[in-house]
Amino acid sequence: MPAKKQDPGTILRDALTRYHDGFDPALIELPEAAVFPDLIPAQPTTARKARVTGNLFGRPAPRFVKRGRSVRYRLKDVLEWLAGGQTYANTAEANQRRGEVA
Repeated sequence: MPAKKQDPGTILRDALTRYHDGFDPALIELPEAAVFPDLIPAQPTTARKARVTGNLFGRPAPRFVKRGRSVRYRLKDVLEWLAGGQTYANTAEANQRRGEVA
C-alpha cells in the first residue's frame, strides 16, 4: 500500500513545532510545496525558475537539496533567506532605495 501523502501545511506546522522545541533547523528538510507559497510568497513555478537562475526577487535564491528527483529546502536556509530581505519604514523609503521617484 503506498504511503499517504501529507498535506504541505501539516508538514510545515510539524517542522516549525520541532524548530521551536529546539531541533536544529539545519536538519529539518521541507518539500518545495511546504515552502512555496506558505513561507516564501512565490508560486512553485517561480521557485523552479529561481533554482535555474540562482535569483529570487532580485537576490540570491535560498539554497536547496536534491534527494533523487525530489527538491527539498532546509529550514535554516529558508529562515536565513527570509531574514536577509530588506525592510523599510514606508513605501517612499523602499522606492528611494530602489532608485525610483516617490
